Amino acid sequence: MLKLASLCFPDDKKSCFYCCPPIRDPEADTLDNIEERRTTLRANRKNLLENITRAQEISGESCWGLGFLDDDEKQAGCLLHPLRHDGNDLRHLTGYQFKCANALCREALIFAELSPKEQEFCLNLCRDMDSFTYSSRSNPLMKLLAWETGIVQFVIADSCRNEAPFIDQYSFLWQKLDFRLDGYLVYEIFKKAGIDFLRNRLQHFIILRKQLTAELKDLKNDPAFKNLSDTALVPTHKLDIPLSLSRLLKFGANLWELPAASRELILSRTEQTLEKFLHS
Repeated sequence: MLKLASLCFPDDKKSCFYCCPPIRDPEADTLDNIEERRTTLRANRKNLLENITRAQEISGESCWGLGFLDDDEKQAGCLLHPLRHDGNDLRHLTGYQFKCANALCREALIFAELSPKEQEFCLNLCRDMDSFTYSSRSNPLMKLLAWETGIVQFVIADSCRNEAPFIDQYSFLWQKLDFRLDGYLVYEIFKKAGIDFLRNRLQHFIILRKQLTAELKDLKNDPAFKNLSDTALVPTHKLDIPLSLSRLLKFGANLWELPAASRELILSRTEQTLEKFLHS
C-alpha cells in the first residue's frame, strides 16, 4: 500500500520540489541540467549550518535552503522547513518565508480533492520515478492534475475499466488540448458523451472551440447583450459561472470583464454550440 501523505511527499523514495526556489524561471524544469542540480542539492545539504550562519536573502534562480533531505539523496526539498527544526521556521532567512509557506500548486489542490483510492491510482503512475522525474511537468500525472477535478476523476474511472497503457489512452488531454481553454467543454462532453466520444473527434473539437470562442467574442454585437451593456462590469471570474468557463472567456475570447447580468446569455450560447457538436 502506498503512503498517501500528499502529492509533495508521496513516499520515502521521492518528493516534488517543482515549487522551489520561489523565484525560479517559470519555464525551468527539474530535468534541466540534472547533474548540476544534483550537485547543488548535495552541496546545500552539506553546507546548511554554514549557510544559516551567514544567511542572505536569495536572488536569481537558486536557493541555498533547497537540498537533499536524506543521506540517500532520494528526496529533495526545503532544508529550512519547521518540521526539520523542531517547529522553528527558518525560511525567513531566505527572504521568502511567506511565499514558501503558502505555496501550493494547482496540481496539489486537485490531488487533495480526490478520494484515497483515486490518489492511490495517481501515485501508482509514478511508483518507479525519482524526485527529478516526479517533480517535472513532463510527468504525465502532473499533466493530468492540471485539469479540473471532475475530468481527473472521469479519467481515473475510465482507466480502471480498461487495460490499455495510460499514456496511449489519455495523453491527448495535454498533447492536443489546453486545460486553461478546454476544461469546461471537456468536462461537459465527458459527462454527456464519454471520453471515447471526444478522443475520436479531436479535430472537430478544435473547430468547436474556435467557433465558440469567435461567438463569445462577438457577443458585444448581440442585441440581447447590448441590453446588458449599461449594467456594472465585473471581472469574468466573478461571474456566476464555472471557473473553467471563465478561463475560456478570458484566455480564449479575451473577455476579462463582462456585465454581471450576462451569465444566462453566456451559458445559453455555450450550451447551444456544445449541443450541436454532441449531435453532429
